[in-house]
Amino acid sequence: SSDLAIAREKGSVAFACSASGSEVLCASRDGEGWEAAYAPTATLRDGDARADFDDAASAVYVGRDLRRGKRGVFAMVLRGGEAGERAMRAAFEAAAPAGTRFAMKNVKRATASFEDEIDAAIVANGAALIGWGGRQKFCRNCGAARPKIVKGGSKATCRECGRSAYPELMPCCLALITCGNYVLLGRNAKWPKNFYSLLAGFVEGSESLEACVAREALEEASIVVDASSVEYIASQPWPFPNQLMMGFRADVAPERLGPLKMPPEPKMIDGELADARWFHVDYLAARLSPERAFADPRGGDDDDAIPFGEIALPGEHALARVLVQNWVDEKMMYRRRRCDDRLVTTVVEGSFFTECELASFDDDKGDAFVFENDNGELQDLALHFVMVEVLLAQEGQAPVVFRAAPGDVSTIREDVVAEVERVGQGARAIAFVRATGRIKCKRRSDGVQSIRITMLSEASDDGFDARRCVVAMLQKACPFHLYEFDQP
Repeated sequence: SSDLAIAREKGSVAFACSASGSEVLCASRDGEGWEAAYAPTATLRDGDARADFDDAASAVYVGRDLRRGKRGVFAMVLRGGEAGERAMRAAFEAAAPAGTRFAMKNVKRATASFEDEIDAAIVANGAALIGWGGRQKFCRNCGAARPKIVKGGSKATCRECGRSAYPELMPCCLALITCGNYVLLGRNAKWPKNFYSLLAGFVEGSESLEACVAREALEEASIVVDASSVEYIASQPWPFPNQLMMGFRADVAPERLGPLKMPPEPKMIDGELADARWFHVDYLAARLSPERAFADPRGGDDDDAIPFGEIALPGEHALARVLVQNWVDEKMMYRRRRCDDRLVTTVVEGSFFTECELASFDDDKGDAFVFENDNGELQDLALHFVMVEVLLAQEGQAPVVFRAAPGDVSTIREDVVAEVERVGQGARAIAFVRATGRIKCKRRSDGVQSIRITMLSEASDDGFDARRCVVAMLQKACPFHLYEFDQP
């Protein structure tokens, strides 16, 4: 056959996968990282392994590696019992340089760690074809057993009725759902604690891709997406086993919380998600930094690998991580481009405001919040902040203006307005909220932490709920904590 002719070509190579396609034989040289283990097809064909490249159920033809002399590449199925697998593995070991280490690795995690992206794609494709071939137990038309795998592993033909089947491709929509400075992330019930990703779902029959994004947001988190905002961004093959991930971006209208505009509260309905919540761009920007980011914990043994208050996202190879990272970078770049050096430290949607940074939450390490002193004792933290909503004469209504007030709060409103007027050229205050108090964090036996707030004073215009505003501001830095109010 043509596949056998390619296997006989000088330079053709093969790698090996388990019969399910879930694991691949990897090699490591000189203590370096793992990569796909390749062996010449001649070695596998003529040696003790006796590989049959004319049998598509045993050797899948992946294609030609155009970067390496257009060499043919095959994926071998490790089968034939313990003796057959041992002979095949011995053939790979004999073809490798002395000192090379070998190990079977999970295909998804191994390909994510390969330095060579082309090799990762080749291995993932071959493993997916092997997995698909292994699942062809019966003809879908007449039910006859064991269709014949042909065409290099990419076709199954029934021996009775002659009907053919081909590898399926399941389109899946991945949604970056945002609301101002917040992005919606969810955690599947099967995932480790504190691991989150974008909402995603398979496209149903007679459904557009845009409709899929809106439906998944509504079904999984009870969030209504603005259908006109759904925009395609990028795609990624995900042959684990046979998905095509298509990334979209969509906006959600905020809800009014006094002078604040906040995202609507997610609510889980069908139980597919264990949790869904909004994360502020500042929180994610800090957690995605190389010195602080946690690796994808899926497949690990430690379910508590991510501490409370921290978050892990998919690896950098995943489209979900790329979409979130690009959104964070875009937001931070916009801020740097529009920021004022003195007071206005954050800019959103073309308007000026400063983030409420509680001064007592900063420490020498630069952490966002610290609830224990050097002796491990819980301590109270001071809470002082003022919110002022302003109108900019030339740009229309702006978001809320926040400023920390660690000292005298009596004049802070005037100070903020005066500064914003200078920046915004004619701004005027239209709403005002002030709150002072004490904060204490308590850690429960299950590891969850709660923040107890004792309000000492609160004031607001037009009946705004100062306490809800306090929680909304604290949740920017502490999205996982529970919040409770004590009487002073």
